[in-house]
Amino acid sequence: METATSYDYSGSIGEIVRLHGQWIEDESRGRRCILENAALNELNLSDADLARAILRGVTCIDAELSSIKLNRATLDISDFSRALLSLADFSEAQISDCQFACSWLSESAFSDAEIRGTIFWKANLQSARFQGALIEACKFPGAALNAASFHHARISASDFAESEFIGAQFAHARMQDCRFLGANGADANFSSSSVKSCDFSRTDLAGAKFHRTDLNGSQFERARLRHADLREAQLGGVNLSRAELVGARLGSAVMFAADLRGANLTGARELTAQQLAQARTDESTLLPNGSPGPYRRNSGAERPVAV
Repeated sequence: METATSYDYSGSIGEIVRLHGQWIEDESRGRRCILENAALNELNLSDADLARAILRGVTCIDAELSSIKLNRATLDISDFSRALLSLADFSEAQISDCQFACSWLSESAFSDAEIRGTIFWKANLQSARFQGALIEACKFPGAALNAASFHHARISASDFAESEFIGAQFAHARMQDCRFLGANGADANFSSSSVKSCDFSRTDLAGAKFHRTDLNGSQFERARLRHADLREAQLGGVNLSRAELVGARLGSAVMFAADLRGANLTGARELTAQQLAQARTDESTLLPNGSPGPYRRNSGAERPVAV
């Protein structure tokens, strides 16, 4: 078993990277990069190829790591706070209990990575790629995730509160027990995903797509869903109280016991009388035709006004 050494690598990191490059090409040559408790703060390792490296307890605070290759690497309890990591490659990496607070990770790749217990507080992850990634118990509060891709990702018990994920792609993802409180996800795409027991309270989801999405057990209290696409979504028992659903599309959505008390459905489209009769409305609900609830059969209130 390869053992890790522990000392100041500031003067020898170039040699370590060179030997690792040889090992990548031919495992009988060079030496695999295995760093433990190393201080690499403020170093410049841009474009370094550390694929399959092992980093444990390493600090890379304020380091310049743009375009670094850490694909298939193992990263444990390491700190990349405020590091520059744009275009970095973490695909298929094993990342556990790491820190990326305030790091610049735009256009970085985490495809098929396994990420657990890691903090991305206020990180810039715009256009980052998480396709097929496993994300467990991670924190993204205040992170910038605009146009990020999470296709087919498995995300659980993770916190995206106050983050911004405008135009992000979550199509075919599987999500459970995640928090998006107060986030901005306008035009995000959750189509054909399973999004169970997630909290989107006070989240801006204007124009977001939830076509054929299973939202069982999720919360949208006071969420902004103006012109959102909820066609064929599973909304049974979902809390949409005081949500803004102006102009939203709800054709063929399952609405049994959906909580629409206090919701604004003015101009909501493709709703049927049966759907509204199965949902919970009250006098504070604004129905598709602009009239106050509760919904009554044969009232015609399901016919939307133009908005």
